[in-house]
Amino acid sequence: MSMTTASASSPSKHWLLLAPATAFIGVLFLAPVLQLLIASVIETQSDGSWAFTLARYESFFADSYNLRLMLRTLGISLATVLASLVLAFPVALYMRELSPRKRAFLAILLLSPLLTSLVVRTLAWVVLLGPKGLLNGWLAHFGLPAVTLMYNVTGVVIGLTHVYFGYMLLCLMTSVLKIDNSLLLAAQNLGASRWRVIWHVILPLCTPGIVAGSILVFTMSASAYVTPDLLGGTNMKVMASEIYDLAINYLEWREAATVAAILFIAVWAVVAVAAKLGERPNLVGGGKS
Repeated sequence: MSMTTASASSPSKHWLLLAPATAFIGVLFLAPVLQLLIASVIETQSDGSWAFTLARYESFFADSYNLRLMLRTLGISLATVLASLVLAFPVALYMRELSPRKRAFLAILLLSPLLTSLVVRTLAWVVLLGPKGLLNGWLAHFGLPAVTLMYNVTGVVIGLTHVYFGYMLLCLMTSVLKIDNSLLLAAQNLGASRWRVIWHVILPLCTPGIVAGSILVFTMSASAYVTPDLLGGTNMKVMASEIYDLAINYLEWREAATVAAILFIAVWAVVAVAAKLGERPNLVGGGKS
């Protein structure tokens, strides 16, 4: 009798445990997002009443400047994901071969920038990549022409990759360290080369980490404001910069809500596609080897 009663009451206890987190997310995340979406489709009439309208969305997509802004934001975010993945994956493979103590030391070393202020890290890149920065100073010292790595897409991607590299590495490490050594040994015993092992065994097994890291880096890059503003300037404005200008500088709250809602929808659409692709078997590696 007691076991039956306990098993019957356990679901309600589980819901009680979830209640604080659910309330926290609902009040501090879902409610503001819902309010944002409502503000973007509401128009105040002369008599004080509200009316539903999609005029702001039509105006946004009818303006070529806004379309370029959205494409630039998504393109920079995707480039940041690709750069972070290309840099973090070999590091994760190398860390797999290290002893636990060396692995922990290297992880602390690589992830320590996450403990530093975002503004400080970005300003360090300004000092390094600026027209008269350290990099161009070294090039001039050797008689080489200066390079332009600020106020363009390249500088923004470099800065964002440095900022969010740690998140990609954490996700990849989780997947790489879980790979069973017997699978790698079996592939090698069957005559697979190192590259075939990586492509047909390691990469498919790391798909959850790749998808998780890509989603994290993409969502944070798409909503980044400080790094694109400092490294891109007015030439490389992104949607977060436009939202800030509309809301703070021009006090156009409903227009800012519209741009924010479009950014939110676009990011979640990409995330949904990435999550769906991550569920497919043999996403990486090409199926049969």
